[in-house]
Amino acid sequence: MWIRSCGLTLSFLLLGSLTAQDTPDNKLPDDIAKALEKADEITIYSLNGELSHKDGWHGAKVLGQTTLTQAKDRKTVVAAIKKGIEEGSRGARCFIPRHGLRAKYQGSTYDFLICFECRWVYIYTNAADKPLVLLISEAPEKTFNKILIAAKIELAKPEMEEKD
Repeated sequence: MWIRSCGLTLSFLLLGSLTAQDTPDNKLPDDIAKALEKADEITIYSLNGELSHKDGWHGAKVLGQTTLTQAKDRKTVVAAIKKGIEEGSRGARCFIPRHGLRAKYQGSTYDFLICFECRWVYIYTNAADKPLVLLISEAPEKTFNKILIAAKIELAKPEMEEKD
């Protein structure tokens, strides 16, 4: 009995350490937040969820993209991203990005490769090889999808639906 309960406890501890990802530093750095808020240009991408495309956007095939021309839309997206990262607390072990965002500010580029399903965002500054990795909630997904749909851009199907 003792061995069995220790095994269960160990399993829960290992599982928790692999998926909990509760990090106190899950914060958007001030310089990136400022770049988002004051961006000269913001583009939203619909991605297919795979990272095996050599010519893709950070390895993902682009299904479509739209540049936000309205200040209201940019503010809405920036607020959604900031809130999503603020709320981010758990991430799965996978990474299947179906959304992306590029912000350009004062000659620098900030790319957000996002998997709302797994709740991770990889942030590349000026096409750096190594991204800043943060957690994100699912909350911004609706905002992104609404903008992409309004621009008549195809959305990738969630992993669960693809298996049907």
